Amino acid sequence: MKRLEQQFQQSVAAYLERVLPPGVFWTAVGHGGGGRTRGAILKSMGVRPGVPDLIFLYHGRFLGIELKAGKGTLSSAQDSCASLIVAAGGTWASARTLDDVERTLVAFGIPLKGVVRA
Repeated sequence: MKRLEQQFQQSVAAYLERVLPPGVFWTAVGHGGGGRTRGAILKSMGVRPGVPDLIFLYHGRFLGIELKAGKGTLSSAQDSCASLIVAAGGTWASARTLDDVERTLVAFGIPLKGVVRA
């Protein structure tokens, strides 16, 4: 399952590199993988569970997108983080496809450089 999400996130990252204009800040958050040792290191560095896979800052606004591949479901930490983001005035969404990501960006008001997906 982690491989499916990794592959999905890689395809989304490649898509974002093609369609986002300058001035749209985005980053991916690398949470998992690597076993208990890596998990302990990330936790000691302040990484919190539930943070969305993708974070966007645009015109003073925050958008978080949680990517889910296959039949993946949200964890309780992801649900809680989504609620905190919305309560703080941000926007949160989940996406299972590139179309979902694109619709979310458009709904958030982020301009895209044409249709470049194959």
